[in-house]
Amino acid sequence: MKGFNTRAVHEGERKIEDAVTMPIFQTSNFITDEFKSAQKNPENFYTRVGNPTIGALERKLASLCGGNGGVFFSSGMGAISTVLYSFLVAGDNIVVSNSIYGGTQSLLKEFPAAGIDVRRFDQSNSLSISGLIDERTSVVYVESMVNPNLILTDIPKVASVIASSGSKALLVVDNTFLSPYNFRPLEFGADIDIQSLTKYINGHSDVIAGFAAFRDQEKGNHVRSAMIRLGTNGAPFDAFLVNRGVKTLGPRMRLHNENALEIARYLLKQPAVKKVCYPGLFEEMADCYKDCPGFGGVVYFELSDYEKARSFVKKCKLFQEATSLAGVESLVTMPTLTSHSSLSDRELEEASISRGGIRLSVGIEDLEDLTEDLRAALEGC
Repeated sequence: MKGFNTRAVHEGERKIEDAVTMPIFQTSNFITDEFKSAQKNPENFYTRVGNPTIGALERKLASLCGGNGGVFFSSGMGAISTVLYSFLVAGDNIVVSNSIYGGTQSLLKEFPAAGIDVRRFDQSNSLSISGLIDERTSVVYVESMVNPNLILTDIPKVASVIASSGSKALLVVDNTFLSPYNFRPLEFGADIDIQSLTKYINGHSDVIAGFAAFRDQEKGNHVRSAMIRLGTNGAPFDAFLVNRGVKTLGPRMRLHNENALEIARYLLKQPAVKKVCYPGLFEEMADCYKDCPGFGGVVYFELSDYEKARSFVKKCKLFQEATSLAGVESLVTMPTLTSHSSLSDRELEEASISRGGIRLSVGIEDLEDLTEDLRAALEGC
């Protein structure tokens, strides 16, 4: 994998009049005479269609992700739903793993009523998708690192299975948990890279936004057209805040990576902890991840039961109980009460999530303070 492109952090800040015409005018059927007359300066025409601040951020993030264009959305789920809406119609099927974000799981439950078949596979075994793909498969959807138990998906292997099947299915990867600092799926065969900007890229827990980067610019044009029709565009001020956050992505991610690895090693030694999940603990992983500078700030571990997990969360002081993740402040939550609360016991078992499971989002505070907070909270567990 190529090194982190710090130069790309400054991409998109050139004068707006030097920017290329937005592709929507070339491809969308959402065109009126007013839109045609605005082609010379589309980013100053109407915010749902384009905006100078949003355009600058889109160019910057597309460059960071190694993509040929990108689209800014009002949320990570806005990005996910718009991308899937853009490429799935009645009669199609989508192949997804059992272990994906609970919000995405909830969205997929709506698909059968629209005539779209949802086929699931074990993300820890990428070859298991081979029997699920056919001529009606339009999308294969995975997360590069699964929330919350941090299973890594072999992206090149999944891409290879799709190619060998003869299918034209798109490989869509939610890369939120790794961020483009640690990993860039488009370099390993993915067609679309989705990021919840709410998380690492913004990094300050004060924005909800999403982004999709594309290997093929025409696919991006198609999604932008859908975004305009659906109204899932992000706001200029949110784009301004994300642009501020992305400037410190490199140094923040280095601290997230370092702190989380040390916290995972600490938890591994605690008698009350039954299981610790963090890729940095293990040497065996898909080749595409071996050059990653780290694996982010999320650490998942399990205590013996629900009651002890709740007691631990309540006793944390520096780790604040909150649903989100990837900000500079450390957070703690129980996935079964938040991100995966909509899943049944059977679905939780399939996703390998325990009722005693705890997800830490390790921030950039002093490591000794973080470790001491965990030590105190684990007493009596």
